[in-house]
Amino acid sequence: MRTVIIGAGEVGFNTARMLSKEGHDVVLIEQDEKLVERATEQLDALVIHGNGASPKVLAEAGIKSSDLLVAASSSDEANIIACLAAKAQGVPRTVARIHNPDYYDSKEPFVRDMLGIDFVIHTEQMAAEEIKKSLLVPGAISVDTFAEDSIEVAEVVLHEGSPVVGKALREVRLPERSLVVGVVRGGEALVPRGDTMLKLQDHVLLISAQRGVSDVVKAVTTDMAPVRDVTIYGGGRIGLRLALALEKAGMFVRVIERDEARARFVASQLRKGFVLHDEGISRDFLLQERVDRTDAFVAVTADDRANLLAAMYARQLGARTTIAGVSRGEFAPLAHALGVDLTISPRVLAAEAILRFVRKGEIINVALLESGAEMIEMRVPEGCRAAGRPLSEVGFPKGAIVGALLRDGDVIIPTGGEVLRPGDDAVVFTVEDAVDEVERLFAP
Repeated sequence: MRTVIIGAGEVGFNTARMLSKEGHDVVLIEQDEKLVERATEQLDALVIHGNGASPKVLAEAGIKSSDLLVAASSSDEANIIACLAAKAQGVPRTVARIHNPDYYDSKEPFVRDMLGIDFVIHTEQMAAEEIKKSLLVPGAISVDTFAEDSIEVAEVVLHEGSPVVGKALREVRLPERSLVVGVVRGGEALVPRGDTMLKLQDHVLLISAQRGVSDVVKAVTTDMAPVRDVTIYGGGRIGLRLALALEKAGMFVRVIERDEARARFVASQLRKGFVLHDEGISRDFLLQERVDRTDAFVAVTADDRANLLAAMYARQLGARTTIAGVSRGEFAPLAHALGVDLTISPRVLAAEAILRFVRKGEIINVALLESGAEMIEMRVPEGCRAAGRPLSEVGFPKGAIVGALLRDGDVIIPTGGEVLRPGDDAVVFTVEDAVDEVERLFAP
């Protein structure tokens, strides 16, 4: 498939890397010379220096012969114009990243039909929803759903007091229809075996049938108290959306914002929560504002460094859960070293959404981990190498495991003797190096 991507920022760059790695023909358009240089050096793609909304530049990129346009620049207007131009040139599918929801409402048919954009990504809204979802399951830092919401995957950090720390996986007793499907240790993902010893600060991925995930989480952690008090550092697009969503969920919200005008605006939008205006952030300030007693501290300013520093302070002071927004990929490994429980990355969320859209068909859903591992939900097709044989005989790579199946509405946690059938939905955990081999096993 030939894809034209506009914008070589974090979203555009990582989308180009992801699609070119999967064998797609990628053309990347970017105005910033430094980003052009980085993309040229690091990507297997044709990189063009220019304005992605320009018909002349789009023609140079071969827009007429393209199958997909992804408009991921920092300008909503440029992204919309590029999609309109692509549709006029006959491009069958277009994707746009849009920050301002006033430009596009999927529930408004006139706007949707007039712009003709096939898929719109609101990264800030997605980030707020992802954080909210993680806070609603006590003990877990994130929860993903698969197979029409019938299968859930929870990520849990093993802290002091966890009953499974120091145990081999075969010694861990989990509820029925559940499984430890993956472990992320020091930023690296692995498929655990029976003799894998679970350690402090491991990120454990637990898979179970719908509504059973809370019981599974309870088996590996003692911290199951619900989140009632949340401190949000940053009242920008993500912070305000999150604060409003958490208020609706019945949580008490406290927002710290550096810009006075923005702080006043956020305060006018909240019903019960309150806003603190402070130009900087320090341990003393956080202690003064009782962050040591907060259930969750979420840092989502536009500054990755400030987010990580604030989350680290909050963790050291005693906040139960710490979450940091991280836009740049190189900062994600640093979060683990600083003790931050969860990083939320708009680039990863956008890549997940684009990957789901591009792969529509046998691949139904994708969740990307910062470690590079993936949770992939695939429909088992007729004639694929994985169908008709026991899982133990399929030849899965060491870095992959089938965690759950959905068959005729029933959730199955498979053993090595389970036989995949055409039409099954399989949820697979795979490390980055094994993704290609897993997809080949499920290729029709």
